[in-house]
Amino acid sequence: MIKKLVRKNIEKLKPYSCARMEYSGEGLFMDANENPLQSVKIGLKVGLNRYPDPYAMDLRKSLSNYLRVPAKNIFVSSGSDEIIDLLMRIFLNENDEIVIFEPTYGMYRASAEAANAKVKVCLLNADFQIDFRALPRYISKKTKMIFICRPNNPTGNLISEDDVISVCKMFDGIVVVDEAYIEFSSAKSVSRLSPLIQNLVVLRTFSKAWGLAGIRVGYAITSAEIINYLNKVKLPYNVSAVSQYIATLALKEPNQMIKLRDKIVSEREKLKNILEKMGFKVFPSEANFLLIKSEYSDKIFEKLIEEYRIIIRRFKNKPLVEDCFRISIGTPQQNSLLLKSIKKIVYGTN
Repeated sequence: MIKKLVRKNIEKLKPYSCARMEYSGEGLFMDANENPLQSVKIGLKVGLNRYPDPYAMDLRKSLSNYLRVPAKNIFVSSGSDEIIDLLMRIFLNENDEIVIFEPTYGMYRASAEAANAKVKVCLLNADFQIDFRALPRYISKKTKMIFICRPNNPTGNLISEDDVISVCKMFDGIVVVDEAYIEFSSAKSVSRLSPLIQNLVVLRTFSKAWGLAGIRVGYAITSAEIINYLNKVKLPYNVSAVSQYIATLALKEPNQMIKLRDKIVSEREKLKNILEKMGFKVFPSEANFLLIKSEYSDKIFEKLIEEYRIIIRRFKNKPLVEDCFRISIGTPQQNSLLLKSIKKIVYGTN
C-alpha cells in the first residue's frame, strides 16, 4: 500500500551514504574530515568534533522504552516540522493534494505549498471536531495525505482516537497525526497504534511538555516501511550530537517532565476560570494554551504589545476563530501579570 503512494524518483533513490552510516563502532576515526581537536568544552559527555549518529540509535532506544514502541518504528528529526517536510518530499508529486482541518497549525499548508501541492480545507464543525459528512467531498484520487492535529492548535481540543482510526480506515493515503501537545492532554497518544496501522504517522516533540524547544528534537512513530523512506531523504546528520544527548538525558527523568507538565495544566485551569469570570468565552483546552473569544480581541492584542510588551497570538482571518486570541500558559507570576494587564485594557482597572 505505502509503496504505491511514494514518488517514483524516491523509490529509486539511493540515499547519500555518510561516514557514520558506513561505520559507527569504536575506533580511531580518520574518515570524515573531522577535526581531532575540540575548540569548546561544555561539560557534556559528547564529542563535538565528531559527527553525530545519523540514526540517533541511543535516543531511539530511550524513546522505545518510554513509548513502549519498537525502535525500528521511531524516526528522530530536527523538530517535527522536518518530518512534515520530509513526508511531503516522499509522497507528494506536483499537483497532488493534502487535506487539512481548519483551523489548524499553519505548517501543513506552508510545506504543501512549497512542494507545489494543492491544499484542500475541510472545516472542523462547531465543536472543532472532524465533520465526517463533509470529509469525503475533499478526498480525490490525487489526495495523498491528511493531517490531524491532536490536541489541535489553535483550538486546544482533542480529536478522539476513534475518529483518528476512522480516518485511517476510510482513506488509503497517509494520515499524519501531530501530537505535539499530547502530554498536556487527558487522553493517551495514538502512537502505540502506528506500528499496527500501515498508513498512520504520529508526530511528537520535545519542544512542548519537555520544555526543550531550543534543542529542536522531534520524532515520528510509524511503520518500518515509512521509516525506511524517511531515512532515504533526510539529511545525513539531521540531529546534532548535543541535541541527541540532551533528549536522551531528559528521558531518564520522565517524572521531572510530568511534574512540570502538571504545573502548567494547573495554571491553565486557573487562568481559564479567572478569564471566564471576567466574561470571556474560553474554549476547553487539552494543551498548554487557551483560545479566547472576545469582541475586544484586536484591542487586547495591540495594547498588550504597545503598553505592556506582552505578546499573544491573534487570529483575524482564520475560519471559526475570528475575534479570538491564544494565550500560552506561563508561570504563575507571568499569568498574573497578563491578567492584570488585560483588566486594565478592558475595564481600565487593576
